[in-house]
Amino acid sequence: MSTIQKIPNKKGFSYRVFIRIKGLKTISKTFPNRQLAREFSNKLEGDRNAQLAFGGLSNTTTFADVSKEYLSNRYPGIKPPRSHEGRIEFWDKLFSLKRLNDVTKIDVTNGLKRLPEGLGNATINKYRAAASVVFNYACREFDLAENPTRHIRSLTEPRGRTRYLSEDEKSRLFKACRSSQWGKLYLLVLLAITTGARRGELLSLKWDNIDFDRKTAYVETSKNGEPKVLPLTEGVMIELDRFKAQVSELIFNSEIVTDKPYCFEKLWKNALTAAEIEDFTFHSLRHTCASYLAMNGASLLEIADVLGHRQLEMTKRYSHLCINHKSKLINRVLGSISDT
Repeated sequence: MSTIQKIPNKKGFSYRVFIRIKGLKTISKTFPNRQLAREFSNKLEGDRNAQLAFGGLSNTTTFADVSKEYLSNRYPGIKPPRSHEGRIEFWDKLFSLKRLNDVTKIDVTNGLKRLPEGLGNATINKYRAAASVVFNYACREFDLAENPTRHIRSLTEPRGRTRYLSEDEKSRLFKACRSSQWGKLYLLVLLAITTGARRGELLSLKWDNIDFDRKTAYVETSKNGEPKVLPLTEGVMIELDRFKAQVSELIFNSEIVTDKPYCFEKLWKNALTAAEIEDFTFHSLRHTCASYLAMNGASLLEIADVLGHRQLEMTKRYSHLCINHKSKLINRVLGSISDT
């Protein structure tokens, strides 16, 4: 039900529209003439999305309010992955106390332009995706009529790198890590290669996460926000046993602030230099794990399971290394087919 109220003012009269809809806040808007007021009233009475936009929760709720609730519901009782949380914090600061209804496609586009220079397309796309998940949550829970990122195209991403260690490089790197002044560098690198876990997942491991009987490590929060279990090799177990008597809770703890991870970047670079390995990052150890699996008969589904990929598309970069597995499959199933 809508009504139009004639209100006297210094210039004559203005016209205020009142629309009362069950379950929504009363919608009120003032116009300089009756014709505009009628057009607004007629439009809203037949448009549920417009009613939600003006009278729903999205008209009184800020982006920061929604992002906070989204994170608490997406990661109940656990700390969200820092990368994902950090990207949402970028939008929190940019939109500040802006209401959901007031955030437009242009606002998001301009926000993406304010990201630091030098970021790759893949990283920029992740910032767009972080905003999108919050707006999608707002559409479901706060009556937002439309996600403003919906019509913003993702940037073209280069094909992912598949740099991995050759056998000779691996031997040289292990030797260099053994000689490092930080005694746990070899353990960290060995874990990265044999589990395929991400850097953050490894650095957050605590001694309580290690099951020495079952030879597993429990990752409380992965990049996807879900826990996972890492099978551990015998070599890893031997290395862990060397350090398990330490007092700190974290396995790879800082020697200065024991509840923080060790800052090993400089020593890692020194090890790469000593091993004469170029064009290689710590994340490439994850690629090394996947590549070794692929070259030794693992299927793409198995590799995806080890790496924790939700989409098989992420794992296809290793498909060219699965030739031995595919060759055995073809010959086993189709090898007897011929005209003889």
